[in-house]
Amino acid sequence: MRWASHFLVSRRRALRDAGVATAAGLLLASCGFRPLYGSSGVAASPEVLSALAQIRIRPIADRSGQRLRQILNEKIYSNGPAKGGVFDLDIVLSKQIVELGVRPDSTTSRANLIMTASFILYESGARALVDIAQGIVSYNILDDQFATVTSQSDAEDRALGILGEEIKTRLAVYFDRRLRPRTAKR
Repeated sequence: MRWASHFLVSRRRALRDAGVATAAGLLLASCGFRPLYGSSGVAASPEVLSALAQIRIRPIADRSGQRLRQILNEKIYSNGPAKGGVFDLDIVLSKQIVELGVRPDSTTSRANLIMTASFILYESGARALVDIAQGIVSYNILDDQFATVTSQSDAEDRALGILGEEIKTRLAVYFDRRLRPRTAKR
């Protein structure tokens, strides 16, 4: 009989937790909360997608910059860029390696790759948005030089992917706030 009472208590808790979760969801929905990601997120709205298509991404220096520009092209232009875009996106990319793990022979075994993208969104030549995005990833420093170069290259690809997603999200939030009518504060 002891298990029956335990089952009833567990069921009551589950129902209570479901009720609290439902109430929290309704409360968030009523205050204007919208998710950033997913098919119903800010970046998926037709208005924001249309605004993102109006961005011309200027060339970015170095090979890493070219790869970031390609990632942004894939993420921002769902149906290709619009003709004669209204906005220009200028990005300056920097890279830093911080060595972490130190072996007994004073060589490093692990490192963090920190990639930072400073970006400015221009509208008709005037600054509309200035922001910084950062991607931090770790990789192993191995005894084999080729393996280390491959590991570092993979870390750079992952960091550029993070930067691309972060820049797209920040641009989407900017356009969402700009396009949505302001609600009166009470």
